[in-house]
Amino acid sequence: IIRHAAVNKRESHKLLGDVDKLAKKFRMPEKRVWHIKVKAFAESGQWPQLRKLGDSKAKPPIGFKPFAMAAIQGKQSDPEIMRYIDRVTISEERYDLFCEAKLWKRALEEAGKLRDTRRVANVRSSCNSADIGQLADDMLNRLSTM
Repeated sequence: IIRHAAVNKRESHKLLGDVDKLAKKFRMPEKRVWHIKVKAFAESGQWPQLRKLGDSKAKPPIGFKPFAMAAIQGKQSDPEIMRYIDRVTISEERYDLFCEAKLWKRALEEAGKLRDTRRVANVRSSCNSADIGQLADDMLNRLSTM
């Protein structure tokens, strides 16, 4: 139904309401419904709908990691990806998402916040930028003297 809403723009609002009615009728867990919506919006390229879904509650029951992964896999722009990663609360998950999105500078900053030399070394070995490599070396030196 959600994918069909991408094709039929005029009736998309009604179709999305039908999704909620069906989920309620069949007593689907809220988290499962949210995962299905995120996946369907991403696969059908309904990025504005995904953004609305992410903004619809203070904190979605599934968190923001699935939103960020959908944006990364959908090859969205860095600001769109950052919109979701910035709202992930667990630092380890944020680091993983930055690495997945190849946002090496932000991944390095997150590894520094975690004071994790293994993660800093991972960023250094994964990226091809001399600037990031130098920043990683500096951070490794600082972390090893602590």
